[in-house]
Amino acid sequence: DTNDVIGLPLKEIKRDPGLNNIGMVAWKMTLYTPEYPKGREIVVIANDITFQIGSFGPLEDLLFMRASQFARIHKLPRIYIAANSGARIGLAQEVKQLFKVAWNDENDPTKGFKYLYLTENDYNKLKINNSIIAEAIEVEINNNNNNNNNNNN
Repeated sequence: DTNDVIGLPLKEIKRDPGLNNIGMVAWKMTLYTPEYPKGREIVVIANDITFQIGSFGPLEDLLFMRASQFARIHKLPRIYIAANSGARIGLAQEVKQLFKVAWNDENDPTKGFKYLYLTENDYNKLKINNSIIAEAIEVEINNNNNNNNNNNN
């Protein structure tokens, strides 16, 4: 019954187990405790691991935002139970194939990455079809990958 920032209401939906079409669920529930014998309403948000291993994609992000806003508007405690496989880059193929990776160490990907990016040329191609919403950032590039602080001359 409460509209979020983009004007869409949260809707209560009852589904049989295993029929969810999104990797996240949210509940408004009442807890009865010694401190609140008449009950205390809370909002619980959790990943649904029965749908794409509970990974985060655009719809999960939107549900998380709406349920969190609902909790804030109604001044209810919010509990998030994380059980997921991480982010799901649910992108159009034309976007996914153009992503570049800025590795922490190009010779050892197991050390992780700093960020994903598009070249300016690739961004301009995608922008024509409204396939992407992005903003340009400037990153200082250090071409000296010698991180061993060896001062031998």
